[in-house]
Amino acid sequence: MANPAKTCPQICPTMNKGEDKKVYKEAGESRGGQQTNAAPYVPGMIKPPETKVYPPGAPPRYLPQPTDSTSGDILGMGPIAPWAAGHIDWTPQAGSTGVRPVVDKYSITRYSTGEWRKTNEYTLTPRATDKAKAVEKQTKQDIHDAFSNLDNKLNDSNNKLDKRVKVLSHWKKEVEKALNAITDEINTLDEDRAKLKGACRILMMPEAISRECLELRTGRYEPDLVRDEAEQELIKEVAIVGEVRRVFLNTLAKVETQMERNKAAKSSIEFDWGDKMSSLLVDRKNLSLSPESSLVLWHPGVARWPENATTLEYWEHFCAESIRNCEEVRKMSVDLRGDLMTNIKMGSQDMKLQADRTNAALAETVAATEELCEKLQENLKENLQKIADIENLILYLKDSLRKVDERNKCVMTRLFARNYERPNVENCRDEAQYALMAEAKFIKETSESLQDKIRQAQTVRSELMKYRGELEKDIACKRKSLNIDQDRCDRVRAHMPTPEEFAAG
Repeated sequence: MANPAKTCPQICPTMNKGEDKKVYKEAGESRGGQQTNAAPYVPGMIKPPETKVYPPGAPPRYLPQPTDSTSGDILGMGPIAPWAAGHIDWTPQAGSTGVRPVVDKYSITRYSTGEWRKTNEYTLTPRATDKAKAVEKQTKQDIHDAFSNLDNKLNDSNNKLDKRVKVLSHWKKEVEKALNAITDEINTLDEDRAKLKGACRILMMPEAISRECLELRTGRYEPDLVRDEAEQELIKEVAIVGEVRRVFLNTLAKVETQMERNKAAKSSIEFDWGDKMSSLLVDRKNLSLSPESSLVLWHPGVARWPENATTLEYWEHFCAESIRNCEEVRKMSVDLRGDLMTNIKMGSQDMKLQADRTNAALAETVAATEELCEKLQENLKENLQKIADIENLILYLKDSLRKVDERNKCVMTRLFARNYERPNVENCRDEAQYALMAEAKFIKETSESLQDKIRQAQTVRSELMKYRGELEKDIACKRKSLNIDQDRCDRVRAHMPTPEEFAAG
């Protein structure tokens, strides 16, 4: 048997198996005189009161203190009392059968001082005040958001009205152009038609130029093989050439009937022009109004669609159709009065305008492609730099992982030495052992995190390499498109005939 002086009583108890075991009371049984502090009374054992000392920085004494306890063991009763000490009910066994508070004719011990302080803290917590502050803050924010949204709606309405005024101005100008054209056609009834065949021959040149440009643009690579604005303008240019040729050959109607049609078309376009002027004045007046204006009034029931209101699509269709009908009547008048020279002049002007639109669309496409090419090159340069940065980051992560592995080997060596080289009871779980175990766990987590970062960086590098190939391919495609639109199409379109050449036949 081990020496009792050298044996730990907590690990190696010396109690013999034959000794009596400690017997515990059942719930509700009185402990009687078994309390440690229930010694007989001796005069002079009462001590003076001790001043309570609170820790530095402790909260007020009516709030929970760090030294508070809900255990009932600290309230054990001594021998000086007219009652027997019982079990108070705020212990962890509160509510169990046989557990009752200390009771006398004066009071019942129901709660502990710590619970009293917790109740004070709960009562002093300003829950309603916080709610009031939150409501006030939210209300002010809602009001601010509401007025901000109102300002946004007003600005949106003003922007839409301004846009509408610009659209109306554009269509008014188009209507004015058609009105002026039909008026000139009515006032000029005799022109020379001798150079009709020469004008028809010259029509072949712009048609051939437009078709050749369309054929050249089919040589673009697939990402740029789109039907853009320049493509549509070229197709429209071919169509306009055909329309002018058709108008040149339409000479079957009589001059008197055509004059009546011209006057009817003029009247219709004048009505359309008057309507657009009235609408333009109304919208300009609305655009000048604001909530601070002195002309704003209440108009109940106006927030609805009028019965005679039309859709925007129908309005645009009507405007285009009105101008197109007037233009068709004017062209028919040119054929009927036997003067094809005016027809040639107007047709050549239309083709010149369309040629300018086509050139502008091509220039816009070229400018956009050049800007895109520059941006792609910048992105490629940035991509290459980012690839280099990611590769440096991977190297840095691998170097960091090697350093972490060195620390891991160090802590493993320490743990191995402490686990297998300390003899007997010296191989205990001391604070150093816990620290080494925590260090090993943290090093393992750090190593896994670094490995995950390396995998993420390698994935990003693969995506950057793929994006690099896409950028290089797209840059080559854009340069091919620039070569077609900027060089070859411009050289072909430099031979486009002018209206003077059409007039000369």
